[in-house]
Amino acid sequence: MYILNVAIDVPLYKLFSYNHVSKLAIGTRVKVHFATKEVVGFVLGYEQDNALHNLKPILEVYPEILDSEVLQLIRFCSQYYHYPIGQTVMQAVPKYYRQTEIINYKFKQPRNVIVGENIVNVVILNKEQQYIVNNISQHFNEFYPSLLYGITGSGKTEVYMELIYNCLLNDQQALVMVPEINLTPQLLERFINRFPTVNIKIMTSQVTNRERLKAYVEAEAGEANIIIGTRLSIFTPFKNLGLIIVDEEHDLSFKQNDNLRYHARDLAVFRARIANCPLVLGSATPSIETLYNYQQGKYHYYKLSNRANTNAVLPTIKIVDTNIYSDKAGLTSVALEMLNECLKNNELSLVFINRRGYAPIVCCNDCGYVVTCANCSVNMVYHSVTRDLKCHHCGVSNDIPKYCPQCNSTNLSAVGLGTQKIEELLKKQLPHARVYRIDQDTLVSKKSWIELYKKINNHEIDILIGTQILAKGHDFANLTLVICLAIDNGLYSHDFRSSEYLYAQLTQVSGRAGRSDKKGTVLLQTSNPNHPIYHYLFNNDFNGFVNEILAKRYVLQLPPYTYYAMLRVSGKSMNKVMDCLYQVAAIHVNDKDIVVYPPLPAIIQRLKNKERGQLLITSINRDKLHRYIDLIQFQLQHKIKPKQVSWLIDVDPFEL
Repeated sequence: MYILNVAIDVPLYKLFSYNHVSKLAIGTRVKVHFATKEVVGFVLGYEQDNALHNLKPILEVYPEILDSEVLQLIRFCSQYYHYPIGQTVMQAVPKYYRQTEIINYKFKQPRNVIVGENIVNVVILNKEQQYIVNNISQHFNEFYPSLLYGITGSGKTEVYMELIYNCLLNDQQALVMVPEINLTPQLLERFINRFPTVNIKIMTSQVTNRERLKAYVEAEAGEANIIIGTRLSIFTPFKNLGLIIVDEEHDLSFKQNDNLRYHARDLAVFRARIANCPLVLGSATPSIETLYNYQQGKYHYYKLSNRANTNAVLPTIKIVDTNIYSDKAGLTSVALEMLNECLKNNELSLVFINRRGYAPIVCCNDCGYVVTCANCSVNMVYHSVTRDLKCHHCGVSNDIPKYCPQCNSTNLSAVGLGTQKIEELLKKQLPHARVYRIDQDTLVSKKSWIELYKKINNHEIDILIGTQILAKGHDFANLTLVICLAIDNGLYSHDFRSSEYLYAQLTQVSGRAGRSDKKGTVLLQTSNPNHPIYHYLFNNDFNGFVNEILAKRYVLQLPPYTYYAMLRVSGKSMNKVMDCLYQVAAIHVNDKDIVVYPPLPAIIQRLKNKERGQLLITSINRDKLHRYIDLIQFQLQHKIKPKQVSWLIDVDPFEL
């Protein structure tokens, strides 16, 4: 008789013991009885014990066994992010693995492909690209983490694909991770054209549960040669993983901000280590954390300093002081003149504003009342197309009030800029221009992207208006002008990383201009033209920007020079939320390297009808920080036992 230790999908930091007549392999999927129902679990440990115990038996044993590398990753993820092991497992596996039923694997198997030049479209790399490919290719079958810093348009994707080609020649598989926003039909088309007979599978939030299961099973069997996916793809099992690429490694979407709050880029480092394979972290604006790791000697460094198209150069940056130049509801006269010039030259323009809707605020001009969401402590956004107010956090929509709820005035107005207002303005100011708006309200399906590319290729669009959806991952040959609006908002954030985010965003969107033979121009409208960030952008001085940021963070002892963890608590009552946080803050700390800050309400205090608070814990020693988190968890589970609230630990938080 054996005692099997099973991970179950419950918010408890332990395994559960069951009896079984035989030893089962670690990772085996099983059915067990838990509480009042039958559930799926995974065997994560066992011991032989012939003594009789009052334990429930394993009800059913399924054929699925979790891959050993994935199990190592899951265990590390649960430990590092202080998340229940059972819930970590369930987030890592496909939905069908969580169900108490036999999984039907009757997929049409792809034919085995022998990779060679005869079936792979070969491209000619420039000297910089070829040097990087040659160097990294020498390190297959060993852990070799690299940072690939390449300016926008420098051909990072071609480097990725040539490395993948070499990986396939070794009869190995490749994982390519991209931000959700960057996984466009254009990118997929490039991979399919490059590897026309290779089995490529996609793993994103947009694929169906069955499609994800198919990709998962084929990768584990070695039949899927390339997996392209977003952050969840890091948990994909492979028969012979030979290369991991994380494109746009700086992107915030690699950090999950609910439930298991893991960072897929950081897990990719661990995964590459246990798979003994090269890892490439690519970006035109590498994160401060990644650059710091390079400085510490943890990563190798490669650079693409020129655009891949020999006739293309980086765009010219122009700064317009909105204190001097008048504007037409957001667009200065300079911007309108440049748009007119592009129209005359039959060139494509992009107006970038990272705010969808018509206006972010609806207020009373008499008493100052602002319409807010009933479920969240945020303003309702006016949408002119649907003529209603929407909350971009919980999704609720309301009619526009006819009277001010506070003073009964009818003098209400929409204030601020959004993509819809800019669209309205441009259609009035440039009536002959063909204007096309791209945001979450217009991109409702994959067909929307296909329609966009078709229109651009057919020269049916003159001016694009878009949010960060258009900031990266797109290559429009005729795009020569980018105008950035409302960018100063990023300078006044509570987040110490705000300038880093703004620099990356503006660099990425600027990089859409002038990628072909035509020279590009970028216009930055700002009321603060002397801010250092615009100086660095103007001079294309990313190194100078990074050095200044690191120097400031060192003085202030901010990450990466210290480590952060955030205790987040939510519930219906703010009093109970804060009471829980104050009890944790009172836990004795007998270590000068641990700093516990006073509890505070979250920046968005109420979200989806729940009150939220947080407690920041920092330390210059990572191990000490994790030990203190263990103490907090023990106190919360066994002594404090907070009621009517939920809590979680966010390690290396990005939401502050």
